[in-house]
Amino acid sequence: QELDEIVWSPDSWVSSMVFEDAHTFVAKKTVVDFNWNVAEIQFVRMTDAGEELASQQLFSAEEYAEVVWISPLQRLSNGNLVMFYAKRIGNNATFYRVDLNDDLSFSVLQLDWETDDYYDDDRTFYPYNTGMVVNKDGNVIITYPPHSQYHINGTEAMQFLKFDDKGHLVGQRLMEGFRGQDRHHTLPAPDSLGCRIILRSNGSPKLDCYTLDSDLNTLTVKENVEEMSWPYQCCRFAFLKTNPANGKTYSNNIINYPEYGGNPAIVEDIMMSVFDAENFRQTNYTWGLTTQSNDGAGILQSIGFDNDDNVYMVGQMDNVMANEFLNRNLYIAYLDENLNKLGEIYHVDEYAYEVKSMAACPEGGCLVSCHKIHEATNEAGNCLIKITKETLVGIEEAHDAGFVVAVAYPNPGKDVLNIRTGLQDARVEVYDMNGRMVYRQEITENVTAINTTDWSEGTYVWKVVTEGMEIESGKWIKE
Repeated sequence: QELDEIVWSPDSWVSSMVFEDAHTFVAKKTVVDFNWNVAEIQFVRMTDAGEELASQQLFSAEEYAEVVWISPLQRLSNGNLVMFYAKRIGNNATFYRVDLNDDLSFSVLQLDWETDDYYDDDRTFYPYNTGMVVNKDGNVIITYPPHSQYHINGTEAMQFLKFDDKGHLVGQRLMEGFRGQDRHHTLPAPDSLGCRIILRSNGSPKLDCYTLDSDLNTLTVKENVEEMSWPYQCCRFAFLKTNPANGKTYSNNIINYPEYGGNPAIVEDIMMSVFDAENFRQTNYTWGLTTQSNDGAGILQSIGFDNDDNVYMVGQMDNVMANEFLNRNLYIAYLDENLNKLGEIYHVDEYAYEVKSMAACPEGGCLVSCHKIHEATNEAGNCLIKITKETLVGIEEAHDAGFVVAVAYPNPGKDVLNIRTGLQDARVEVYDMNGRMVYRQEITENVTAINTTDWSEGTYVWKVVTEGMEIESGKWIKE
């Protein structure tokens, strides 16, 4: 299975990618030294063929040592790019705004706010708990949980700071009394003037959603939002992103649940959800491929949208090296705005992967930035992978690229055989080793679940057939 690696580098990687047109994007690039310490942060302009057109240093190693939080690149309503960061000077932390020009030169504006209320040197403005929203009126809302209010009586507080485009503080609110949380997500409000804060309770699969208006007053509170109808669930990491074109919010995260048949072994699955714009109500969800081990999907920027509002999500699967952030395989999903699958890739090779970021190409397809380590040689480096829309959608193109378009799991299994495929107008057939058909069903869902309780132990052959042609097949073992 080959992927189109357009960039390979042993000492740098790109992240926070924003497309300027169909084939050119701007990104934040991190350069490291031989000890993997950050040596430089740059802005770069590149093509989707991997050619670097221009670069500009943002931070030297000495400057970056004072940075305690840095946001992704964001596009303003006027089309310009902007980024924010917080820097510690002595015992105080101060916010800054970076406005990027067309030639990658930039201006830095210090916001009129500073605080000594942070965790400690290692967790100051911890990225998973610090958020930012750029609204259509040019104002910016930054959120973070202040240390003085952190986990008091089992609850937390959130600091909301609103700045105008001149860097002046025009709104502030300390919101107290949240349930104990392990993740916060700051997203645009439906009117793109206020914001939403999405909170996940420790050990709970449910979310709380607070919607604030442009004056930071609470408009609505929606608690205990169900992410799925599945027993024994426990969400871990998640990444949420709102599509400004339709206002819908998308979630890419991990669900833990006991294996079929009551086996206490934990199985993890990539789960993708969509919530409506007005009420933050889940309207659909779907699954990635199941893995029998830890999974770090949902971290970082793993969701993107093309110009047709189609959705791209990236996950990491199949833990190796006892490290939940290094996973053997990549999962890439291509879905419509309601999360109906249009295509998916499950890539397997000899490397362990860590997804750094992804970006959807405006005309379709996506770029995925990864750190990877060869399991046998420990050769390490960073790559930028290009996934074309044709590869994701076309069955012939997918096979030409070496991609599997249908997968059976768990394998071996006991009481259930799942066949996952994005194919339409197809059917699944299962045969025993004597060539006798034991099962046949038209495919109407992304996953066809087959009850195998009464089947004899042994090996079976499954096939996915469409228009009289066998598209994918494989062996499945019933224990």
